[in-house]
Amino acid sequence: MNNMNYKTRLLSINILLLGTLELFGQRSTAFSLISKPTSETSIGNFHLQEKFQKAELIYKRLVEARGDRRFNPPKFKMDSNERFAAYLESDGLSIGLEEKIYDLCMGLGEKEGEKAIAAILGHELTHFYEKHQWRTGFVNSFEGLKVADKLREGDLLYLIDCETQADYLGNFLAYSAGFEVFYDLPKFYDLLYESYKLPDTLMGYPEKEDRKKLALMTLEKTRELVEVFDVANLLTAIGNYEDARAFYKHILVQYQGREIYNNMGILTVLSALSYFSPEERKYRIPLELDLNFGSSSRQGFVSKEKIRRDLLQEAINYFDNAISMDSKYASAYLNKACAYFMLGGEDNLRRAKFYVDVEAREKIMLDSLNLSTTSHGVTILLALIAEKEGRLDHAKAMLETIKSSSAIANYNLSVMNKKVVTKVQTQNGPEDEEIEGIEHNQIISFTQNNRNKIKMQKLFGTIQLRTYKNLGELKSSKIFVYRPPSGEDSPDIYFHLSDTNYKGQTSDNFKIGTNRKAITDIYGEPRSLKVTNGEILIYEEMLFILDKNQQIKQFANYLKK
Repeated sequence: MNNMNYKTRLLSINILLLGTLELFGQRSTAFSLISKPTSETSIGNFHLQEKFQKAELIYKRLVEARGDRRFNPPKFKMDSNERFAAYLESDGLSIGLEEKIYDLCMGLGEKEGEKAIAAILGHELTHFYEKHQWRTGFVNSFEGLKVADKLREGDLLYLIDCETQADYLGNFLAYSAGFEVFYDLPKFYDLLYESYKLPDTLMGYPEKEDRKKLALMTLEKTRELVEVFDVANLLTAIGNYEDARAFYKHILVQYQGREIYNNMGILTVLSALSYFSPEERKYRIPLELDLNFGSSSRQGFVSKEKIRRDLLQEAINYFDNAISMDSKYASAYLNKACAYFMLGGEDNLRRAKFYVDVEAREKIMLDSLNLSTTSHGVTILLALIAEKEGRLDHAKAMLETIKSSSAIANYNLSVMNKKVVTKVQTQNGPEDEEIEGIEHNQIISFTQNNRNKIKMQKLFGTIQLRTYKNLGELKSSKIFVYRPPSGEDSPDIYFHLSDTNYKGQTSDNFKIGTNRKAITDIYGEPRSLKVTNGEILIYEEMLFILDKNQQIKQFANYLKK
């Protein structure tokens, strides 16, 4: 194949692919059918149109989760060909999904099918966002030069690297968009090969069985990243912001998403709050997650003022990174304004006012989905700025307009009116609950009895995340143990987390699918944390993780020792 001026299409079912192949393994060279907009002629079919709409919704969720607006995302298209399954055009302008592979996925059932499609499209989007297609374009542009020939010699290894990364990060992208990880990929290989009538051996590809083994290895890496992400959220929920920041930093080394940067910025601001006096933090700022703040310092004899200043500057950098990925991201502008407000001083107050009253407000008008919550945040921060400027009556009037629809506004208004505000404490909630027969007070002994059967990740060489799963009683749950760096005066933290398919229930008959009201009717309104597609309810010994429909998706016992 000397003619390299071809249009690349990458066959991907979240698998390791080693080249651009037609159905039976031959490389696709330049011909007009590849550039012909076949989807435009096929899309008129009613059934294909219906499938296209469903697949496009999944695609849009993935694009939104990544949140990278520096370049326009590829156009999504669907066609009735049976050659590539799914593909990214070499120019990066479109991503396609064939009807045949759509049907194959949805044949697994609605939920499993959506997971599979999300993984496939996440794979292709990762190719785009990681700019994997640049090499083909470079080689084609410099055809005949030695540098192009050298690059072509390394095509095989480069493609292996690209496809492995796309498998790994594509699955995590799907997870961050609210889809569960598609762990049945190895079995899916058999369906793929049978449906497309492919031989087990394809030119330029590993044997099918080797692909299945490689898929298992890649999925294990995805599982590890997902576990880090989940524990980061759990640590945030119980108020361990510094610890959660370390977990998010680990994620950022491998995956850069708009909301990961934004969440990292929020955690950094929350960490800074522990270095403010009670009087300085008497108001609640709009980014506050309504969680209790830790008070321990890991900075030795460095002044609190310097620590909080450094943390807030670091937070601003994270918000800037989020904004660089999406210049219309209103929440990041609001959060950046909050950080400048907390820094204090006349210049920073002016900066805060500009970012909230000009930048954030302007972006809110472009995003109707976040119009209500983010606009409330803008009003609250402007009221706090007005109070700081000595315009107390004006600040009160602003908060009055939204106090009925914003708990933070109502709280701040009460403080301004010098009313006694009762601090919300963690509700006691369930006590001594068990998950899969392991009671709250038995978690530590279980881990000690199974200490030789753990899977351990080390973050930055010093932080340990130990995972216990698929052993003993743990059939539909897992135990995480976070162990901070040695030498720190911090306890180990244990989480026993149910799976989403756990069939058991609490002593009050709460189980997967129980609605939020049933919990709060018995145990009261707890502190809570908003997370992707849901919420975490935080009680003294137990966490309830809710889905977007406010129903229990998972629950967890936790303790510190």
